[in-house]
Amino acid sequence: MERYVVATRLKPGAAAAAEALLLAGPPFDPAETGLSGHAAYLSDDSVFLVFEGEDAHASALELAKKHAPEVSRWQDIVWELPSVIADVPPGARCLYRWPADRSK
Repeated sequence: MERYVVATRLKPGAAAAAEALLLAGPPFDPAETGLSGHAAYLSDDSVFLVFEGEDAHASALELAKKHAPEVSRWQDIVWELPSVIADVPPGARCLYRWPADRSK
C-alpha cells in the first residue's frame, strides 16, 4: 500500500474557508476511486491531504485532473501549489476521513 501526502500553506485568515471546504468532503466518492483510505487535515496555516492505496500517487493526480473545477476553489485561499511531504505533522486536526472507522 502506498501513502501519498500533499500539503499547501494557507493565506492569512483563510483557515475558516479551508475548514468549510474540507468538512464538505471530497468532490468524489472515495469508494469508487480504488483508494483504500483518504483523509484531510488542517493546521493553523496549512492543509494536508492523505491518499492511501495501491498507486495512491497516480490516483491523486488523476482525481485532481478529473475534478479541476473543484480544485480551483482553493486558489484564493492557498499560497502555493501542493507539495509532497512524508506525513501529516502532529497537531494537525483531522476534518475528514474515509473510511470513517479508521483511527485518526
